[in-house]
Amino acid sequence: MADISIILENAGFCKDELEKLVGNQIDGSVEIVLADPGYLRILNRKYRHIDRTTDVLTFDLALCDEDRPEGTIFVDGRLFPPIEELLERIFHGYLHLKGYSHSNEKDAGIMRRKVNFLVANSLRNQAEN
Repeated sequence: MADISIILENAGFCKDELEKLVGNQIDGSVEIVLADPGYLRILNRKYRHIDRTTDVLTFDLALCDEDRPEGTIFVDGRLFPPIEELLERIFHGYLHLKGYSHSNEKDAGIMRRKVNFLVANSLRNQAEN
């Protein structure tokens, strides 16, 4: 289960709600942090040397020989996005921790399909409960 932190004022989602949505979809030691775009911009500038905001930043903390993802996913959670968009951001970052990339069209398509599957599965599980 992911550890979720919200460092965003007036977040549109509560920790419990997000834990129910993503908890059974994420394995390993993963922290999800909902933050504002200014915070993401600072992280992007400091660690990637890109001076602009982004909607997802992933920091992989796993050792090379680990088979379970470990790291932190920072997600732009501002402006009360639809839950599907927030889940897309979270699972996009999660797949990066699992070693997926979108550096070419083939890999981007695979990643997009996996994100869509995880989002649909989370929403289906929520509807059943």
